[in-house]
Amino acid sequence: MLMSLLLTGVIAAALGIAQMWWEPLAWEIFIKSLITLVIVGTLISFLVAVDYDLPGSRGKIMLGLLVLLALSGGGLLIAQMWWHVLKLAVFGKTIITLTILAVLLSFIMAVSEDFGTNKKLKKEKYID
Repeated sequence: MLMSLLLTGVIAAALGIAQMWWEPLAWEIFIKSLITLVIVGTLISFLVAVDYDLPGSRGKIMLGLLVLLALSGGGLLIAQMWWHVLKLAVFGKTIITLTILAVLLSFIMAVSEDFGTNKKLKKEKYID
């Protein structure tokens, strides 16, 4: 995760310095490029964290669904920003729907992990 964040930061910094001194890109393209780097860097970091956590996770299917939601959302954001693939209202509703589903899935995973972990100890009355 460290390497992906460092690499994304270095690319963004180099792009920013180049833009400041020589303006190789139109400002609109420069801003879109920086936003794309942030989205891609965040997704890569998330995927690395999931890869690290996956072997010990009890909810592999839910974690896989969360990865699909994150990749769909990130891909849709990038596609909309560069190519305007959806009408603005449909895009907004889709992003909000993906966000709500991701938050709900994360909540379910956190609650099930928290309350399901010590089920045997609770059943045997070792903990309350």
